[in-house]
Amino acid sequence: MSCFHCRQKGHAQNDCPLLLSEGGGRCCFHCSSPDHEGKECPLAPKPVSTKEEEEASVNQPRIKRVVASDGPCTSEASSSKNDLTVVITTSPVPSNPSTMMLEAVLQSFNRVKGLGDCALVIVCDGYNFAAKSTWKAGKVTEDAAERYLEYLQNLESMLNSGKLPAGTKLVILDGRNGQALALRAGLQQVDTEYVLIHQHDLEFMFDFNLPGVLSVLDDPANDVKYVGMPLLCNINYEPYILSHHGVRVEPLALQPAQGGEVVRVVPIIFWYDSTHISSVRHYEEVVFGCGEVFRPGDFIEETYGVRQRKDIMEHSMAAHAKYGTYHLISHSANQKRRPIICHLGGSRFLTPDQRAERGYPPETSVSAWPTRVMTRKGEFKVRTILDRVLELANVPKQDLELKQLLATQLHLARLRGSVSASQCLAQTHWVRA
Repeated sequence: MSCFHCRQKGHAQNDCPLLLSEGGGRCCFHCSSPDHEGKECPLAPKPVSTKEEEEASVNQPRIKRVVASDGPCTSEASSSKNDLTVVITTSPVPSNPSTMMLEAVLQSFNRVKGLGDCALVIVCDGYNFAAKSTWKAGKVTEDAAERYLEYLQNLESMLNSGKLPAGTKLVILDGRNGQALALRAGLQQVDTEYVLIHQHDLEFMFDFNLPGVLSVLDDPANDVKYVGMPLLCNINYEPYILSHHGVRVEPLALQPAQGGEVVRVVPIIFWYDSTHISSVRHYEEVVFGCGEVFRPGDFIEETYGVRQRKDIMEHSMAAHAKYGTYHLISHSANQKRRPIICHLGGSRFLTPDQRAERGYPPETSVSAWPTRVMTRKGEFKVRTILDRVLELANVPKQDLELKQLLATQLHLARLRGSVSASQCLAQTHWVRA
């Protein structure tokens, strides 16, 4: 934490000795005036307050400015081999002003052949003020807003210093827009036919057949319009969707029109905001097409995605073709399905230094984050081990108190023998593959 008034670390502006010695209690972090607080500043983002303003904001993102690095993107792959732009959405999180999480996410692109060479657009959503920060809703305290503004300055410094790829664009939004409108603002800066939508706290874990996916999307012989990258929670999609929604889906093996490795996918009945590849045209004509309404704060999956699922459940998979949503299937060496991306948890993520500054215990071991390192939830459970230990000790399995004690000791031993979570992140500097 650093003070906006004196720029010293260790205190917030409310407790700044310099500000207090000057006779003030607070200062505005937008314009530095001691006469008002940030939420009262004329430069502060203004929430929608009238029906007319709300109607005017429907489907229209509020863009404050667009910042681009000097020179166009120099990658040949981004203009020929991969007609693809990556759009990343970012917003206030506890780890601001650090860029560590976003840099690790960008570095993980190098695990996917060709992805690190694509054009990059980073959309920075705004916020609304609140007494308590609610990160997903874009509501933040003044101190959190201050840290986010410093985070945006750090991103611009990365852009100007060359830590971000040449041709990268930063799209700075005015006030809280929400995921849907932030994404629409990013799409306005895309010059390629296809776009990969990504979030600032999702890391690529494994390579996948990127050229094959683009070829499948480009093939009019199929109805594929969206290829999502599965997380751990949805790698076994078929039994889940059958048991929860009564919809039966079957995996498909698609041969790319340009030849090469077969692309295996499974139809999904929901539009996930998580990482996916689609065409700009599909977004413009269908997702943001005639009749679709998005207001500030909306998520596509919570509006359009819910309507899609309802339509398919009412009319069966015959209605799926117009949506064309699929998940990519990826297998490990032992032919087990695996996630392609993992969630770093932006609403909880803190750098080791930030944890120390805030008086938190040392960061959690990576083995406490099964979604980052495990491909099957069962591998994280110790029930079988405990049952075997109790059996050898001739203790009834029903002895829950002893079982809980053993589980705690096993967990602590695992934590002691495991590296910290941040040590398992991709390197926190952008390096071309």
